[in-house]
Amino acid sequence: MTSLLLSFALAASILHPAHVRAEGEAGRRVCLNPAETREALASRKLREPMNLLRDAARQAKAEPLVTRLCRWGDRLVYEMSLLRRDGRVLRVYVDAASGDSLSARDR
Repeated sequence: MTSLLLSFALAASILHPAHVRAEGEAGRRVCLNPAETREALASRKLREPMNLLRDAARQAKAEPLVTRLCRWGDRLVYEMSLLRRDGRVLRVYVDAASGDSLSARDR
């Protein structure tokens, strides 16, 4: 079951729309498309997203759903969604370079 969800998470991150703008027109947060994500992973020393997603799911006692790489100003952040046993979706934010967990107020 977990490997199926991990496969789904990877597929969803690859099929994610090109750019997703959030937080109004200012565009403070911009999510990278799959090609940009691959380029960022290859050209920068970023942590492996599947390992971070798996670790976050283990800590939260939840199933991994999807992760995407987003630019928050000058910082690259993995935005992860996890499914808790009670059916609620948990959002986790992790610095892509260091692997450190970020709080919602760090956005």
